[in-house]
Amino acid sequence: MVGRNDPCPCGSGKKYKKCHGKQQTVSINDLVNDELFKVRQQFFSDNPNQEQLPAFRELQQQWQPRLMQSMAENDAQAFVIENFLFMQKPELWADFLTKQIEAAQRPTTKEVLENWKDVKVFLGQFVAGNETSAQFKDAFTGEVFKMTDQPPTDMQDNQGLLAILLPDARIGEEGALFLNGYLTVVGEFTPFFEKLKAQMASDNATDGPAYLRDNYLAVVEMIVKYSTGSVDESVELSPEHQSVMDELNKHVEGADFDAETVDNVTSILNSYLVSQQPTVQKPEALVAGYWRFLQDHELIKGPMLAPKDLSEKFGVSSSTILKRSKEFGSYFEELLAKN
Repeated sequence: MVGRNDPCPCGSGKKYKKCHGKQQTVSINDLVNDELFKVRQQFFSDNPNQEQLPAFRELQQQWQPRLMQSMAENDAQAFVIENFLFMQKPELWADFLTKQIEAAQRPTTKEVLENWKDVKVFLGQFVAGNETSAQFKDAFTGEVFKMTDQPPTDMQDNQGLLAILLPDARIGEEGALFLNGYLTVVGEFTPFFEKLKAQMASDNATDGPAYLRDNYLAVVEMIVKYSTGSVDESVELSPEHQSVMDELNKHVEGADFDAETVDNVTSILNSYLVSQQPTVQKPEALVAGYWRFLQDHELIKGPMLAPKDLSEKFGVSSSTILKRSKEFGSYFEELLAKN
């Protein structure tokens, strides 16, 4: 076995610890990074579990349509999942970590996982960074965090962001890493933060970090609307587009939807009509496609109609309904990319 102070076998003339021995150290760090990454991915793969699925679906039906007014479907679902797993059902993460700590072989991995029980919701600014490290300052506490595990390379100094942070014991007390990505505050951060504090004052809230945890999805929605701008629903619709809304309202009135679902369903279609200005040959065709889109993405409750039943309900062919449904799906998938 080659000692750390022995000449490196490669013939470079350097000590092993300063040559290929150093590469071995880096390799071990890479293995730990890989283990920690797989732990995070495994958790999201296993959860929500079958027992928790009904409660998650309820939250999803409440929030996903709202978020999808300004972001892609996959992103909206990711934020709903994060809120459910880490704010509403934190015991799932705690139980999962206990099992992972028992299974971990490397002491460093065990130490990091032990600290991961302390999940933080962070709102602040990117201070500075490069490809190897980055620093972030909490807007409420002034606390500065440092990240060396896959730091973001696409952020500008003082740009705002929302993220779920996990402590990174490998760096020290200030060490942290993102749980599963982050949400950028596009534009000046200070005006957004002032807007958030005004909302907190209106809600009689004084504890910033606690407010973020208790109102996570509302804050996500606020950031997205601030960053991308939401469609002005007060814009007057053309007669042909108003006919589509009238057709939708006719079917919504006959459905057993609660007030919030009705508001979400009508608001999303209104935004689509204003921003996309689709040609309307038959209002029923657009509404039928929209209804299938809502069903396929489980954004409405109630009996799910089969393609044949949808065709009979709206008097439109199944192929036309499918085509229109795909158009709605593409629209929401592209929303985030456009911004």
